[in-house]
Amino acid sequence: MPEPHKTLLRPGATEWERLNAEKRELLRPAADEPVESLLRRGVALSRQAARLRHALVNPGERPV
Repeated sequence: MPEPHKTLLRPGATEWERLNAEKRELLRPAADEPVESLLRRGVALSRQAARLRHALVNPGERPV
């Protein structure tokens, strides 16, 4: 029987673990970043998530 096709979606894909660790490191704010800056970033990410959800729920509509 041939070996199953290897993809990143297979169980235990360590490549995902490595990529996620790199992403967390890149997104981690500096220890001295002001709270106001963190809040602005959070609000911007929330707006982005809301627009993405809207686009998925209402395909074909213009973004808000």
